[in-house]
Amino acid sequence: MSKYNFPFDTCEKSQQKSYIKQPYSAFTNLITSIMIFYFLINSLHIRSFFLILSFLFFELFHTFSHSIHIPGNIQMQITHSLSYLINFSLFYFFYNYTKKIPNIEFIIFYLLIIALDIYSVIKLPMIFYLFTQAALFLSILFYYKNSIPKRLQNNFYILLFLVFTIIALFINEMYNCTTLLNMFENIPFHIFIEIVGFFVFFILCKTFYKL
Repeated sequence: MSKYNFPFDTCEKSQQKSYIKQPYSAFTNLITSIMIFYFLINSLHIRSFFLILSFLFFELFHTFSHSIHIPGNIQMQITHSLSYLINFSLFYFFYNYTKKIPNIEFIIFYLLIIALDIYSVIKLPMIFYLFTQAALFLSILFYYKNSIPKRLQNNFYILLFLVFTIIALFINEMYNCTTLLNMFENIPFHIFIEIVGFFVFFILCKTFYKL
C-alpha cells in the first residue's frame, strides 16, 4: 500500500496494446468532465466559474491519466497539485461570496493539515494523503457552511458521506486489488470510485454554479 502509484496501481487491468490503457475508468471520467463542463458554461459568477473550472482541470487530467500512463510518479504529483488548485479555488469562492476571512484558529489548523499532507505524500502510505486531502477540502466546506442558503447546506453532509465512501473504496483497492483481479480479471473495479466521484462533482457543481 505504501508504494501505491496513480494511475498504475488503480484496480483496472491495463490494456497494454491499446491507446487507452484503462478505458472504463477513462470513459467514466470523460462523462464526468462533460457534466462539469455543462455547469461551467452555465455558471453565473466569476467565483463559481473559477471553482468549477478547477474541477474540470482535475477531471480532464484524471481522464488523461487513465488513458496514457507516463512512467514514474509525475501523474500522481500533478493530481496532487490540482487538488490544491481545487482547495484554493474553493477558498476564493467562499471569500468572494462572503467577504469573510477565516479566523486565526482555523488558519493555524489548516496550515497544520497542509504540512501533514505534504509530509504524507513524501513519507507515508497513500491512505494518509487521502485523509489529509479530505480534511483540507471538507474543513473549508464546513467552516463556511452556514454562509450558503439553507436549502443547500444538507448537500455538504451528502458530500461528507461520498468522500468517505471514496476513501473506503480506495482502501479496499489498495489492499485487495490483486486478489480481486485474480478472481475477476476483466472487471474494472476502479470505476466504482469514479462513479462515486461523478456524484461528488455533480453535487459540488449543482451547489455552487448559481452562487
